[in-house]
This record gives sequence, C-alpha cells and structure tokens, in this order.
Amino acid sequence: MLHNREEKSVLHHNNQEKGVSTSEGEDLVKVLWYYNLTSGYSCESEKIVCPFHQDVNPSLIINYRDGSWYCFGCSLAGDAKKFVRFMEAKYNGLNDLQALAKYHMILKSKKCSNVKIGKYVKNKNTNKDLYNEAHDYYYGLKTVDWRYSDEQEVIEAKAYMKQRGFKPIVLKKCGAKVTYNNSYAIIFPMLDNGEFKGWVCRTTRKEIEKKRKYLYNKGFSRATTLVGDYGTKDYVFVVEGYMDRLKFIQFGETNVVAILGWKMTAQQIEKLKNAGIKKVISALDNDTCGKRGTKYLQSIFDVTRFRYLKGVKDPGEMTEESFRKMHAKTIKIFKGEK
Repeated sequence: MLHNREEKSVLHHNNQEKGVSTSEGEDLVKVLWYYNLTSGYSCESEKIVCPFHQDVNPSLIINYRDGSWYCFGCSLAGDAKKFVRFMEAKYNGLNDLQALAKYHMILKSKKCSNVKIGKYVKNKNTNKDLYNEAHDYYYGLKTVDWRYSDEQEVIEAKAYMKQRGFKPIVLKKCGAKVTYNNSYAIIFPMLDNGEFKGWVCRTTRKEIEKKRKYLYNKGFSRATTLVGDYGTKDYVFVVEGYMDRLKFIQFGETNVVAILGWKMTAQQIEKLKNAGIKKVISALDNDTCGKRGTKYLQSIFDVTRFRYLKGVKDPGEMTEESFRKMHAKTIKIFKGEK
C-alpha cells in the first residue's frame, strides 16, 4: 500500500529547529531498537536497509526529530505505530489490532523501556561512535540456537548455510546470528585476534546477491582488519573472504585469516609481522586475482601455495574430502617433505 504526499510530507522537518526530541521520535527509536534495525540513535536522522522489500542498499530514511520514516525503494512511510503494523503483518501475520497491542508491549518491554534519544549530533559520527553503534547492534541481537531453534528466520538461514556446505556447529562457533532484515538475514562478527572490529551481513537471496553479497557496518575498515586468529604459530593460512575462512574452520584448520580481498594491505602485513608471522600458506582463490595476490605475498613472506585440486576455484567449493587431500598435500610441501 502506497502513501499519499501528505503522509510523506511529515518527513520534511525544519532542520534549523533546536531543542529536545519529541516523544514520537523516542517511540520510533524504541521500535527500531526492538527489531534490531538501528545500531545507534545519536543523530537526528539515519538511513537503514528497508525490511519491507528486498532492499540492496539503505533506502529507508529515519527522522528521529518527529518520529517519521519513509522508504525511497517501496514508498512506504509513517510513524512508529505503522512501522510495527507493517513488521508484524509481514513477519508474524498479525492484524491491525494485534499489531497495536504489540506496539504498546514494545514500548514497555524490558529491552526498550530505558532506550532514550541522546542529544542530536550534527557532525558526522566519529570512528568511535560508529564502532560503538556496530558493537551495540551485533551484541544486542539475541544468541541463536543453531541446532534446535524453531524460529522461521533461523530455519531459513540454516537451510541456506547448509546448502552452501556449512553445519550448525560452525555457525555457533563463529557467533553467527539472524536479523529482521529480509534482504541480509545472517550477520557475523568481524573478530581480529578476538577483538571485535565490526560486522558483516550476508544475503540469502540470489536476486540481491547479483548486486551485493555483503553488507558491512558503517565505519568498518577492511584495510586495517585481519579476520581470524594469528600469532600462536610462526605461520598462518591466508584466504580472501569471510566465508572462505569459515570453511577452513569447519574442517578443523583454525590458524587462518581472511584479508577481505585478493591483495593484503600494508596494515594487514604489519599486523602479521608484529605477531611474529614469517611464513604464509596462501589459500587465496585459484584464479587470476588469487595468483596475483599470492605473488605479492611472496615478495614479503615465505609463501607456500595451497594445493587446490583441479576444478576447485576457491575454499567455498571445497568438500571435506577434497579439503583433506589438499590440506595434507599442502602441509607436506610446507614442511619440506617429499
């Protein structure tokens, strides 16, 4: 259902207006916080990925000053009550009266009753602000029981990951969670030697995957982050993507980092050197870019190339059987054995 111009006009507020936030704004904050759709509320407005259509980029504008919202993608608009009404109709099949009761329950819930809007910040958020927002968003999501949960979102996310070869045990191990975002349903924490650096969401929808597979939190720095554990040995496996590392973890190899690209950055290199890493096993993709990335690593570290079997393009295509063969052969060469 589309909304008329008068309803959309609630979004056009006076940016020069000073003063405290409205109660409508705080109600909207609580609603978004309840559904885990906002990672912070220190600014008078923000843009999020719309949960009402298959959004690829953030297109839903939130106005905390007057408690209104509008999506440029699907044209839905309204206030906190309408947000709950649309959410509950879409995801839980509630009628308008039931959704209204849910709305009042949300405002009084333990999770949201103490949520307040802080002072508005006109300047862009600092790196610390963005980090705190990302941290609060991820850790504000409930922990998922990947083996036994009967929640529909968990069931669908687990089915998708199973299709890609991942088991519930590895999802639990990496701290994967689910969101209310219909387009980017699975979220993973980006941990650099155990330190939280941000999060990444993965789409489970093919039509969205063609445009954008991953959605990172605002402010996340791929260049300065090594996702994984390193420093306990003088060598480390290096892969390109987060899911590549996850596949190694599932098959038992934990001494592995993802560089989130095909070429390691100067900051990532410095991190490995500072951790005493001298040798690298390059499991970068078995394609042109992966080979270029491996050649670059060879100019800095003592590098052994992961022995991909013919036809295996990247770690995502590995079965446990093929991994065992490739891993065993690679370790033999790494150790100098014949």
